[in-house]
Amino acid sequence: MSRDLFQGTVPYYARYRVPYPQSLLSQVCEQAQLTGAGRLLDLGCGTGELAIRLAPRFQEVIAVDPDEEMLAAAKQKARDQQVSNIQWLHHSAEQLTAAPGSCELVTIGAAFHWMDRPVMASRIKSWLQPQQPLAIFGYTSIWSGNAAWHPLVRTVLKRWLGEKRRAGSGEFNDLAAPHELVLLDAGYQLEEIKYEYSQTWTLDDLLGNLYSTSFASPAVLGEKRADFETDLRTTLLDFNRKGVYEEQMTFYALLARG
Repeated sequence: MSRDLFQGTVPYYARYRVPYPQSLLSQVCEQAQLTGAGRLLDLGCGTGELAIRLAPRFQEVIAVDPDEEMLAAAKQKARDQQVSNIQWLHHSAEQLTAAPGSCELVTIGAAFHWMDRPVMASRIKSWLQPQQPLAIFGYTSIWSGNAAWHPLVRTVLKRWLGEKRRAGSGEFNDLAAPHELVLLDAGYQLEEIKYEYSQTWTLDDLLGNLYSTSFASPAVLGEKRADFETDLRTTLLDFNRKGVYEEQMTFYALLARG
């Protein structure tokens, strides 16, 4: 995972990312049959969205991310919410070591695609207690969503940043295989939980969300940012003069048991 993927995104990431629905988190915890005395390992923790919200269900949480700014924001959020059972580690997932059978649950929130998936799938299986799951979370994005206005946003992105989707200072590499196939090859059994969520965006919120991403961050846009923003506002207001945009988001959790 490149260290500059989310350069400059942290203020937007913390404010404009749509949180995972509580019902989805509750379903995952119910399926995992948590004891309340176990350890959660959250890989690619970002600003702590999963680690902090799940922390009350565990005795100890280990949260890992290679981005120092993300970790700083996560630590501050945990302090603000008086969550004190999380150990924050500045590592890539691949740098981490853990004792066999030491984790009751491992979570990865929309970050597995940045990792060496076959390597991590094998290691995580050894870190989990018997029959306990790895939970990979994700959701539809501008690139995969099918709202009527999504193609307009994609067109503006490509107009200013090129046809190939960006990922920090590089380009996004399409995955050679879906997560499911990687996990099946590693010997996991899979179950998927999905949750549909109706999201309404204002123009400002939508722009803030785009600035939180690896493909349209302030660092990626650079000096093009003001022109990009003007173009996007004009394009979307031509579509809907009210400046309000709705989509049906799909959140999911892929539960993998070794």
